Amino acid sequence: MDEGRRDDDRFMDEAFRLAENGRGATHPNPLVGALLVKDGRVVGRGWHPAPGGPHAEAAALREAGDASRGATLYCTLEPCAHQGRTPPCADALVAAGVTRAVVAMRDPNPLVDGRGLERLCAAGVSVDSGCGRWEGRARVQNAAFVKAVTSGLPLVTCKAAVSLDGKVAAAGGDGRWISGVESRRRGHAMRAVADAVMVGAGTVRRDDPELTVRLVQGRDPARVIVSSAGDLPDDCRLLATAAAVRTIVLVRDVDAAVGRALEAKGAEVVTMGAGGLRTGLRALADRGLLDILCEGGPGLTASLLAERLVDRLAVFVAPLLVGRGAPDLLAAPAVTSLADALRVTDVTWETVGDDLLLRASVPAREAGPQASPPRAPAWARAATGAEAGS
Repeated sequence: MDEGRRDDDRFMDEAFRLAENGRGATHPNPLVGALLVKDGRVVGRGWHPAPGGPHAEAAALREAGDASRGATLYCTLEPCAHQGRTPPCADALVAAGVTRAVVAMRDPNPLVDGRGLERLCAAGVSVDSGCGRWEGRARVQNAAFVKAVTSGLPLVTCKAAVSLDGKVAAAGGDGRWISGVESRRRGHAMRAVADAVMVGAGTVRRDDPELTVRLVQGRDPARVIVSSAGDLPDDCRLLATAAAVRTIVLVRDVDAAVGRALEAKGAEVVTMGAGGLRTGLRALADRGLLDILCEGGPGLTASLLAERLVDRLAVFVAPLLVGRGAPDLLAAPAVTSLADALRVTDVTWETVGDDLLLRASVPAREAGPQASPPRAPAWARAATGAEAGS
């Protein structure tokens, strides 16, 4: 590998690390890290901290000052070329005299989608974009953003804790705690970087969860409850705290009085109608909630998997045996042949305390004829407002 390529890899690696500083705080915007380098020395660093905040490129330009002239930009995502809450980054880079731009991936947001790169090229900036050795990493880092702007749906991770024999609770319903304290701490860390955590009405009635971040430092995600008719316990903790922490109730249909009662407690009621969970998830993406952590029970998990709405699994496997008659991970009929089983991919195992954490991807449904092309969420199609990259 030549020295120039090694330098590019080293500086891009730092840009990716900078982008992670915004993890859990940028939705619906993507994670972005930027580095300005001149004569082999970093003169400016930046990352996008939150919607409405400075873009990574703008922060790096501010730090670099006059040293930006003649510098090379390393950026994890294509600079924007549209006016949102902040001015176009591509114009700012040109005005600052940046002469080369190394960009990990093109922005799939229809508001950008190559326009930033075209703006740079037209101004004489040398552009190196979409190189294979970085694009895959960039897509993984912004998996939720990429999925939302290309399909209109959020990225859904189903998290669960099971015994060695695949049970989520004892036969009497006692599920606290299957996993150990280290696993529970890791679960709270997952909440802290998710846009929303989702459960079903059954979990609310059985466990009365708060779904807040407690075992680690971090901000509370939005809470989403899936309830066919919205008939939730009046005294449940999620509704009691709905005025303080954003709480959305996804209903198939709801009596007007029930809906008003939920809204009076501070909850937002979203009707899914005949479209069911797919429509509900699309509504979450339209609201800028792109990374969903589902902590639902066997029924909700099975429904999401049946509709191929799950992207990832995170399953904590604890060293205990529960036995026959206890609830399984999935409340779904068993396949009659292993050939019909859903096989997950990209499997990793990690030891967490006394438990094992399985992480895996759920294969997408094979492409077939569609009545209409996938629709990006509203914020990604808008000309103004909370669009991605703004």
